[in-house]
Amino acid sequence: MEGLKIYKGIIFDIDGTLVMHGSALPGVIDSLKKIRKMGYKLRFVSNTTGRNEEQLADQLRSLGLEVYKHEIMTSVSACVSYLQSEYASGKGFFAVPELLKSRFSSLPQVDENPDYVVLGDLDEDFNYLLLNKIFNFLRCGSKLIVFHKNPWYFRHEKTWLDSGSFTQALEFASGIKAVVTGKPSPVMFRCAIQSMGLDERQVLVVGDDVTTDVAGARNAKLDYLLIGSGKFKRDDIVTHQVPSTNFVSTFSELSTWLESKVII
Repeated sequence: MEGLKIYKGIIFDIDGTLVMHGSALPGVIDSLKKIRKMGYKLRFVSNTTGRNEEQLADQLRSLGLEVYKHEIMTSVSACVSYLQSEYASGKGFFAVPELLKSRFSSLPQVDENPDYVVLGDLDEDFNYLLLNKIFNFLRCGSKLIVFHKNPWYFRHEKTWLDSGSFTQALEFASGIKAVVTGKPSPVMFRCAIQSMGLDERQVLVVGDDVTTDVAGARNAKLDYLLIGSGKFKRDDIVTHQVPSTNFVSTFSELSTWLESKVII
């Protein structure tokens, strides 16, 4: 359809929106190809910390999705972008897993008196001495930056405390509010928008989760479209006051919805 597009870029959630249980959701592969041909700039966002952009792109392409490394943003890459922008001359203390340390190698690091602390998913490596050290950094003025605030997660058919539980303990003890770089924080969405060279009015967020995708879009003052897949529950529309015009049942309906947003 010829005309002026209201949106020029789209930010997609991945899990529950594009894929679920290791497979592409019905209609996603063909619909995504059609949306690309319509000329939109695309970004794909995830709160994952266990895989980098290249690994995620490889995984999605193995499922038949046309997705490229430069289009993917994780809570870790958003954190790096945020630090480069907001703390260009600052020095940090990085309490992150070994596999993530190389992601921050370009940033100045110190073991005492940091300007900020980055706290990641350390799992079994969390300990009292480390948490107390970070607590005292915060008491002396350091800022706390985290990838997410998830309180727990599933692993090996059991529930485990996630780093968000320790983040909230540090916030309570220090009185310092953490900066979150993953969803639903606006940090990730703003980084994605900046990478597309667009402004907020030109970008749409598409996802299945009202607590991260819709909330994140609202926090960043972006338009959004809720998809009825993944984590979506029918009650979400009423509970989170999602207008009917901001909802489609399946991903296959997205291209038609976008065509309705073109000014002839």
